[in-house]
Amino acid sequence: MASRRRDPVPAVALLLTAPLLVIAACSAPPEQEPAIEVVAQEGPFDPLAITLTGLGAGQEVRLEATAGIGGSAYSSQATFIADDEGRVDLADDAPTDGSWTTPDAMGPFWSMVGPPSAVFERRADHQVRLTVSAGDEELTHAVVERRGALTDARFREVGDDGLIAYYAAPSDLSTDEPLPAVLVFGGSEGGLDAARASADSIAALGYPALAVSYFKSPGQPSTLTEVPVETFLTGLEWLRAQPGVDTERVFAFGTSRGGEMALWLAANRPEQVYGAFAPVGAGYLVCGIPDARKSAWTFEGSPMPCLPMNEPMGSDTAVQVPVEQVSGPVVLACGSADAVWRSCDLLDEMTSRFDDPERVHAIVQRGAGHLVTAPPYVPWGLDEPGATPAATHQARVDFWDAVDAVLAQARQE
Repeated sequence: MASRRRDPVPAVALLLTAPLLVIAACSAPPEQEPAIEVVAQEGPFDPLAITLTGLGAGQEVRLEATAGIGGSAYSSQATFIADDEGRVDLADDAPTDGSWTTPDAMGPFWSMVGPPSAVFERRADHQVRLTVSAGDEELTHAVVERRGALTDARFREVGDDGLIAYYAAPSDLSTDEPLPAVLVFGGSEGGLDAARASADSIAALGYPALAVSYFKSPGQPSTLTEVPVETFLTGLEWLRAQPGVDTERVFAFGTSRGGEMALWLAANRPEQVYGAFAPVGAGYLVCGIPDARKSAWTFEGSPMPCLPMNEPMGSDTAVQVPVEQVSGPVVLACGSADAVWRSCDLLDEMTSRFDDPERVHAIVQRGAGHLVTAPPYVPWGLDEPGATPAATHQARVDFWDAVDAVLAQARQE
């Protein structure tokens, strides 16, 4: 199994209000006032570099991040001990206490907490204030302007051909240089919201994506029971017809229960689907929800064979997705603390059936939960029972790194 890693994050612009250096008009070395140095990396999903400077040697300080997002207040905090030079580098130095506990320059962002019912609006630009304090005294602060996922993208609702869908694409998409594209769908939650969020992330990476709803939207099945595969095929036809889409490099992206269908499309429609992203998915066709006696899927009007959820995986090829037939790369991900279903067992089972393991990018994160496909550095969905927030967050970073790497390679082919 092959895997590459680069921590991604939405692009940012910075407005720093920390004090400047005070230069003394004498031969003595200048004294440095406390400051927060924030450096943005190149690329829309690169992390920041954050360093606290001008502190006392061995001084204990508290770093707090606060933001108002979607009408709700979010915050994180951590305590650090400055080194002998009065510096704290968040990428190298672990907090002694706080919302995150390991060296992580992006800890202030993903570990923020707020009202559980609040919806984190990642599409919108917003500010995060970073404040450094010692005791009750504020030493310095900086304001970071975080850009939303669709700052450099265009999007629209799609209702053509009976679809309930949403199209997101980079603003500079051109027919002169067709790009890989992705058909995106969610899992057993139904509707369009989860797929829309993933499509936004793909557009932020620079590629067009069509998110489709396949059940629980008006006019669609109300449950994940006997859902027509034709919904996905129609979405593929629509996406492949869009200007600027490289029809030789179209991917299917399905999360959880959608993962089996992403793999099925890539395996059974190789002329239309080049590869697949199937995080916390299965290499089997699993039966429906809530009625496990019925198939989740139909094709040409007939129910497809299926395996009841959580039953032992056997060698019944009728319910296996023939993953060995996928022509292009596949990205998989799972967390060992997934409480929804045995996603790591399912990942292990399907990877053993690929003819070329080098085509498989597998992210297996100990302690991570089920929600590994949310955008990285977003404080949402990190409170899954039994899962470790930092582990789930790391799985998100690694998963989106793999997506970025696969799409970039496909663009070059």
